[in-house]
Order: sequence, then C-alpha cells, then structure tokens
Amino acid sequence: MKVYSPSQTSTWMRCPVLRALRHEGWTSKYVGRPFWAATLGQGFAAGVGVYNNLRKDREALGQPAPARTLSGRVTLANAAAAVAISVIDQRLNEAERLGVVIDAEGVDYVKTIHTRAAKAVTAYVVSDPLPDTWRIVAVEESLGPEAGNARPDAVVRDTMGLAILDYKSKLTLNAQYRQKTINEFANGHQFLHYGHFGALKYQEPIDRYYIGLAVFEPRWAFDLLPFPLNAETQKVWFQGASVAWAAMEKEDLGLQAPWMSDRHSDQYGQCPMYKACFVHHFDAALMKQDYLLTERVPEEVPNEEAV
Repeated sequence: MKVYSPSQTSTWMRCPVLRALRHEGWTSKYVGRPFWAATLGQGFAAGVGVYNNLRKDREALGQPAPARTLSGRVTLANAAAAVAISVIDQRLNEAERLGVVIDAEGVDYVKTIHTRAAKAVTAYVVSDPLPDTWRIVAVEESLGPEAGNARPDAVVRDTMGLAILDYKSKLTLNAQYRQKTINEFANGHQFLHYGHFGALKYQEPIDRYYIGLAVFEPRWAFDLLPFPLNAETQKVWFQGASVAWAAMEKEDLGLQAPWMSDRHSDQYGQCPMYKACFVHHFDAALMKQDYLLTERVPEEVPNEEAV
C-alpha cells in the first residue's frame, strides 16, 4: 500500500476533487493575505530549522548553547535570517514566473516581508524557547518513503522521551481566538501521522507532540504547546488512514474517480477550486481565467491559520 504525505491526505479528506485538480497542476491565479502569511511562515520555519540544526550539532559535541543575548547569538541569528529571506525570495520568484497576480495589499507587503521575517527569526534565535534540558534528534528529516516522506519540523528528546515538534505561525492572533486556534491543533491527522511513523523509524514510542506557535504582529510572541498522542487512538487512525491511502492510489492509477465533497467552504473561506467546479465546470480554457496550470504538481499553499 502506498502511503501519502499528511498534506496530500488532508487535502483528499477535505475533497478528492480538490486534490485531483491540484495534482493536475492547477493553482489560483490571484493571491491575497493567506499567500503572504504562508510565505512569511515558510521563511520563518526555514530559518528556525537552520538554528535548530546548529543547536543539534553543538549538542552532539557536548557544547553549551550560546548566551541568550543578541550579542551571544548574532552570528547564528544572521545565518538563520539569511536562509529565511532566501526561501521567501524563492517563493516570490516562483510566483512571478508562474504569472500569479498580486493584489494591492500584497504589493505593499512585499516591501516589508524580508524585514518581518528577519525580525521574527532573530527573536526566536535570541530567546531559543526550547528548554536547555531537551535534545534535538532530527531537523526536517524524512521519516522515509514508507511514511510518504513526511518531514516533521523536528524530533526532540524531552525529559520524558521522544516527541514531535512542529512550528505553526500566525500573522496576528486576537486574544478571543487564541484558545480556538490551540484546540484546532489537537489530534490533527498530521501529528498522528508523525507520531505513528516516527515511532517506527526510531523504534521508540512517541506519545506526545509540541506545537511551537509563533505570532508575528503586532508584537512577537511564541508559545510551546504540548499535546498527547494516545496509542489506541493512533491504531484507529491508522486503520482509517489506510483506507484513504488505498482510495487515493486507485485514483492516481485511474481505477477510481475522485468524489466531490458536499462542503465547499470551511472556517477559512471558500474552497480555492470552487470556481473550477461550479463556474467553469472543469473546462480548462475557462479555468485559465482564474487559475494557472503549472508543469508540475504545485506545493499546497496553506491558509494563514494553518501555516
């Protein structure tokens, strides 16, 4: 049985037709705030990954972490920020190459996105919110083809054993929505996937994961949020996920048609392929009014709330 990545599976669970259109290479021509949030979030995660790798290497040598001051970590912060900016530029260049249409807010956002990313990465590196008692085991390492090449942001060893660490970011997060946002991270498919296949790779139980929640504006904030992973729940999850993966593989082989969800919007807004289905009715010529057809399967652009 082929195993698919968490993002592929989550998209299929939302709507197989949505996944099929993305798999063909269709992507939205017009981008707005979610795109900029996702771009900033990806840059931040890449920069933090650089720092985590540096910390992991120091830990392997038995060296202490640099002093938790800007002067003590300025070199590390600069290196991490440079990678964040590079990732953002790659994403912006790819959008330009594809012909993505940027809205007025986006044009203004481009002027400040590098500064915002560097500021956030520097704030993270200087504070390093991971406890000194933790050890970083892996940073963005694939769990293997048998896991759909899923890549947790990090695998860590805390005072109780192995755990998954994944970073999520928000441009802003109003106080009244904070608990709702945290609740959405509980028992997500992505983390059940990481926990199951991570335990197989490292031959050690993984019964918890952490969300590193970064909020960029109006003031930098970071929370390290713990969540449990129950063994019995993971067994039930794997049985259901296996059914989904079997169906996805049949669709990819042309043995089964993708079905259409009865929900065409969610808490983040209308489905990005709504017009493809209900305005252009899958007519490729008409779809090009609102979508771009790339020569490859594009990376999924997460909503701001899901970055």
